Amino acid sequence: MISNPVPTVAGAWRAGDGAAVPLREATVAWALAAHAELSEIATGYGHFITVAELAERVQEASGVRTEAPTRTWMDAILRKIARRCHKAGEPPLTALCVQQNHTVGDTYKYVLELAGLPIPDDLELHAAYARWQCYLHHGAEMPADEGVPPLTPKVASRRSPSTAGQAEVKPQPTRAAVCAQCFIELPASGTCQYCV
Repeated sequence: MISNPVPTVAGAWRAGDGAAVPLREATVAWALAAHAELSEIATGYGHFITVAELAERVQEASGVRTEAPTRTWMDAILRKIARRCHKAGEPPLTALCVQQNHTVGDTYKYVLELAGLPIPDDLELHAAYARWQCYLHHGAEMPADEGVPPLTPKVASRRSPSTAGQAEVKPQPTRAAVCAQCFIELPASGTCQYCV
């Protein structure tokens, strides 16, 4: 008779012996592992991870597994991490965790809620700045030209498909000619009608 130590229902169990783990205990183990993983990711500028990848790493690192769909438990883990970072006065590590399409999604809004901030028009740009703060806080080697932090690649390519991976060149506005004496814009003839 072959014994299968892995439960067939969506619960949590220890990978080593297959023993059931209460959900509360499992979420604590996963949150601790997720915080450690995200802290490590923050040491590399521009690094981030998808929710699915983080879920797998968290189970591996904690030794606590589940067959429950990732969407049913990872939001709770990310919320725990957001609260921990907020209470410690640290940048929100959850900004480093993105969906498959590289957007932070609705879970990131909880970070703003904790801080008592309004939801910005551009949530992805806000998250990019939060990732930047995480990199600084965790000692990542930052680029010399610390301008606007980069969006994740898929978000950046959707916003500017023709210039993905390139610096966006914006046309400089041209200034109309003005009269040297009264500084009023000159007509097409080039002669100021006020100073004639």
